[in-house]
Amino acid sequence: MKNFITMMVMVFFLMGCTNDFLEKEPKGAPTVSNFWKSEADLEAATNGLYLMNDFQGVYGRGIHLFSLIPSDDFVTGKPKGQIDGIKNFNTNSSGSYTRDIWSKHYVVIKRANDIIRNVTDLDIDSNAKNFGLGQAYFMRGLAYFQLSVIYGDEVYGGVPIVDESTTDFFVERPDHVSISYEFAALNFEKAAELLPYFEDLTPDQYGKAHKNAALGYLARTHLHNAQYDASSWAKVVSACDQVINSGKNTLENSFEDAFKIANNWGSEYIWSVPSNQEGGSIFPGASWEWDGYGEWFGWGYFNPTLEAYNSFEIGDIRREATILKYGDEFSYFGNTRKFFGSRNSTGFQLRKYINPMTIAGKGEVGLINAHPSTNLNVPLLRYSHILLMKSEALIMQGQNGDVPLNEVRQRAGLAAISNATLDNLKQERRSEFMAEIFGRYEDLCRWGDFSNIMMALHGRIHADKTDYASSFTVEEVWPSRPQFDINKHKIWPIPPNDISTSNGSLAPNGW
Repeated sequence: MKNFITMMVMVFFLMGCTNDFLEKEPKGAPTVSNFWKSEADLEAATNGLYLMNDFQGVYGRGIHLFSLIPSDDFVTGKPKGQIDGIKNFNTNSSGSYTRDIWSKHYVVIKRANDIIRNVTDLDIDSNAKNFGLGQAYFMRGLAYFQLSVIYGDEVYGGVPIVDESTTDFFVERPDHVSISYEFAALNFEKAAELLPYFEDLTPDQYGKAHKNAALGYLARTHLHNAQYDASSWAKVVSACDQVINSGKNTLENSFEDAFKIANNWGSEYIWSVPSNQEGGSIFPGASWEWDGYGEWFGWGYFNPTLEAYNSFEIGDIRREATILKYGDEFSYFGNTRKFFGSRNSTGFQLRKYINPMTIAGKGEVGLINAHPSTNLNVPLLRYSHILLMKSEALIMQGQNGDVPLNEVRQRAGLAAISNATLDNLKQERRSEFMAEIFGRYEDLCRWGDFSNIMMALHGRIHADKTDYASSFTVEEVWPSRPQFDINKHKIWPIPPNDISTSNGSLAPNGW
């Protein structure tokens, strides 16, 4: 059965005409005949590849809702029907926070295809051409990787593959998501060949694709595909080694430093959402205390559970850097206060992205049309991902993964492990990547740890929520979810608008 590509990408390129009036010098909006002429045209086209960075329904809260809320680490911090539905596996993705994920990714794919189609034979500086093409391949690969994680599996298939040679409106949906992952990997390989290292970018190019970003996502693509194809584990190690051996990235000195504005482009940076007071990811605001004590806009959507807080090993400094509990001191716009939340649902608050709110004044945060953005880049891929992906891939191949795993543990203030097991690796990933997308929930699904998803979740409920010193009782804050079914809930419904515009040819994901 053929599948209809969302209306956002129905037109792949403008078709030529022979009418006399169309043969005159075009005026107004760019067309194929007057646009693809120069390096400036290419730069303008590549700028359009990054539209997801500033869109709330992708990196602001959309993917975070699919990736964080269903796990055992978080519950919804405020009543919100569409988020509660995601938590309870009762959604069709039509809510305003998630309905555009599919279509926005295909807009990126369409724009990448336009670049690859029109620039490959363009007579411009070779470095500029390679950089432009590299970005197109990278962003097309990123779109397919993310779509595959969110919507593809071995039961309902992959996501429709559209490349620069596609001319049909209808495209076969791959029978298996591995085919989509393989296409993403091919794009990352091409991008890595064409792109420079991050250190070779000029400051005005920061936030654009670079070689280790492509190699890092190549490893991540193979990591997710390894649940279906065991031969992918060796490919994970190979891609990670290229990043490690390049010597271009290291861990920041402390875990907390990895989430500071000062290190947006630091040694641990591989890929993130470039953000400032006027745009970028709104996730720090979406996850911050509801109403932000009247000081700054907070939505309180992501409250950590007691299970999340207790999951850290004793002595792990990442716990206090990730989660605030009642009575913990923190700086709030330069003033020291102790945490409480009058409308907090668990007794805990996410601290990981608090850096913009700690600095005196409000020069690091913005509120533009209810868009609570900050100057902090929200991380998507860090050097610690590289280390722990390599460790997992080695362990899964029966080899020793201690060295990369212990590099992460050492920074966390923990003793080294000898002959680390998969359980050790699972623990490390949970502690390191809590509240980062494509982490805990996707890990539980690919590992088959279903019981962690289905169990009841708890919090510390204080007698007086406005008094951090008040007594608390441990209470159930979310009931068990026996309705979870790994055969359908490890991926999410394709938004109904995209289904309806396909005239019935794009089958739902079984929800």
